[in-house]
Amino acid sequence: MREALTQTEFDARLREHQRWWSEGGVGRQLDLTGRSLTGLQLAGRRVDGVLFNEVDLSGADLTGTDLHRTELIGANLRHAKLVGADLYKANLIGADLTKTFFVRADLRGATLRNARLARTGFHSDRVSGWDATGATGTVLPGSFVTDTSGLTDAIDALRQAGALVRPFVRKAEP
Repeated sequence: MREALTQTEFDARLREHQRWWSEGGVGRQLDLTGRSLTGLQLAGRRVDGVLFNEVDLSGADLTGTDLHRTELIGANLRHAKLVGADLYKANLIGADLTKTFFVRADLRGATLRNARLARTGFHSDRVSGWDATGATGTVLPGSFVTDTSGLTDAIDALRQAGALVRPFVRKAEP
């Protein structure tokens, strides 16, 4: 079982991290590897550069959250809401993106290598320079992203970035 953080503990550690990030070494980098962050208020927060490896962010509301240059290696982002999230150059290698929705998210230069996508949706996300080599799974029909050539079908863009994905097809009810 993953050790959970309280909101107060998270906020205190984040303040120290932000000093480290903005003041060049004052304080220390926040490493939350293996922790559970379910239930914490993260929407709109600045958590750039935090290590979220193997972290449980299932169901997290990350609307407007600054996640640029974060590590989310193997993170559980099932049912996460990433509306307007900044994931510029984020590392999502092996992340679990089941029923995760990216809406107007910045995924430029993001690494999604070997990520597991299942019913993942994209809506006008910026994706130039992303790397999805070895990512597998399903993408919701009608998903689209913005790359260097403009609006593009998300499945096509993921395939061009090295993913092995297909459209999610709902099973017919008997």
